[in-house]
Amino acid sequence: MKINREGKSKVLDTNELDLLLNYLPTNKHKLVAQVLRKTACRVSECLQLRYENVTKEAIFFPKRITKAKLKARYVPISPDFYNQIMQFKQDEELLNGQILDANCYLFTGRYGTNTHLSVRAFQKALKAACIKGGIVGFSSHGFRRSSLTSASNNNIPIRHLAQISGHSNMQVLQEYLDCSESQLRKAVQNFG
Repeated sequence: MKINREGKSKVLDTNELDLLLNYLPTNKHKLVAQVLRKTACRVSECLQLRYENVTKEAIFFPKRITKAKLKARYVPISPDFYNQIMQFKQDEELLNGQILDANCYLFTGRYGTNTHLSVRAFQKALKAACIKGGIVGFSSHGFRRSSLTSASNNNIPIRHLAQISGHSNMQVLQEYLDCSESQLRKAVQNFG
């Protein structure tokens, strides 16, 4: 568990993630959380996404926004999630009175479409939501850990998870995956 910026972020189950989403202050923060949850990306990658990076089939993470800027990757998305993103775009255009072109950031900052929401601003909103929801030890990186752990628990091959998450080292990816107390108990019951 992460406490005072030390340790790993807590892994949340689907119900806990849904609860947390309800406590985020704006639709922008909620959609950031959904992108983090549905793509297992890093918060800095999410916040640097532009509308040109979103297609009906996938979200594309160009290498210039990925960690260490080594390689690009794409993550398939559902048609419903694509529609949710496009609805958010329409709502933002109505709210701000301007058309958002393909080069605009998905999550604009307070200084207009040429800046993106800062990591710190999202983390501040997330921290407040965690307090309201009574969730201790969760950070923005917890979305990544929760997504990858959930997929692993549903028997998605680790190679597929590595391609989605952008990990080239399987050992690093395995450190993201969490084991529940019940999983450990079940494993011990199978000892010879």
